[in-house]
Amino acid sequence: MIDPSDLRRPIAIIAIAPDGRTYRIERRSQFHPEQAPDGTFFYCCLPDGQVVDQIGTGTYQLPDGTIVRTRRRQNS
Repeated sequence: MIDPSDLRRPIAIIAIAPDGRTYRIERRSQFHPEQAPDGTFFYCCLPDGQVVDQIGTGTYQLPDGTIVRTRRRQNS
């Protein structure tokens, strides 16, 4: 489990499970943007620090195995 207090400036991602439940996934880096070297690795985790795997563009696997996806914006 990752300690969220050790990581910098999370980017919040809202993803939806097939049953309609929503999850906040935080994408974090161990570096401040101005200090990050090229190819910096980002961590994805739930707010409590449990690691979430990014398995595709906008697709994540939660610790319990649930696959969730981000909702794409609809053009008006």
